Amino acid sequence: MQKTLHLGCAEGVVDTRGGELISYKNNGREYIWTGDPAYWNGHAPVLFPFVSALKDWKVKFGGKEYSLTTKHGFARKSEFVLSGCTDTKATFTLSASEATRAQYPFDFRLDVSHEITEQGYTTTYHVKNEGAEPMVFCIGGHAGYCVDGSAEDYKLVFEHPEDLDMYYTDADSLFSDAYKLAKRIEGDTYDIVYADFDVDAIVLKAPKSHKVKLVKKSDGTGLTFDYNGFSNLTLWTPPKKRAPFFCLEPWNGLPAYTDESGNFEDKPGCIRLDAGQEYSVSYSITVLS
Repeated sequence: MQKTLHLGCAEGVVDTRGGELISYKNNGREYIWTGDPAYWNGHAPVLFPFVSALKDWKVKFGGKEYSLTTKHGFARKSEFVLSGCTDTKATFTLSASEATRAQYPFDFRLDVSHEITEQGYTTTYHVKNEGAEPMVFCIGGHAGYCVDGSAEDYKLVFEHPEDLDMYYTDADSLFSDAYKLAKRIEGDTYDIVYADFDVDAIVLKAPKSHKVKLVKKSDGTGLTFDYNGFSNLTLWTPPKKRAPFFCLEPWNGLPAYTDESGNFEDKPGCIRLDAGQEYSVSYSITVLS
């Protein structure tokens, strides 16, 4: 089920499938990727209870092995309940079920809210441990943003000068500290180059900045992306497709390491909630015109 949000010059469309914001238009201009399957059928999915991939699509919780075969976790393919809605804000809820417990043995509640403004929007993830035992998870976003023409006409401008290795994930979306591009981000600007994504995503570990601009070089249009509260920023566009969109992905967590233990609680960036505890994190955009 879809719902349209309105405020002045801004319009958003949300969907109970994945609890996702699938469109944000400002003055008639679309900012979120349309989901054209020729490139990628997503828009801005939530990544839960893990980001990227698992090694052999298996993981251990409390020493017991489970199989989770959906990349980026099951939430983005799940049907959420619309639990709250106004003209400008929608909240979706996904709760633990028999199906989720078969893959992920925790009683959780995941609320995803999207609130539009005339300048942009904010997406908030709220997780509650509704069980009696501690739960562990990773969480992130995967927002795809339309570009006018080619992504290579755009650059990223970081809030602060950076000194970052550009880690890549391999063909199985696994990770290693040895997987680095020869180039690095040194300073506050990265000029987007499609060839940098010929394998898969680029992971920026612990950047100093909590904001980055996706800007068209010729006219300064684009957006500011605020990911304060997230540890890592991942960049992606489909390998070798020269797609007309670019993803900014705030992650709390990392993909499975090629040599990891297989225990979920050992994952870097893994979040732990004791019984009854809650956790919230948000990201937002502001349009540049």
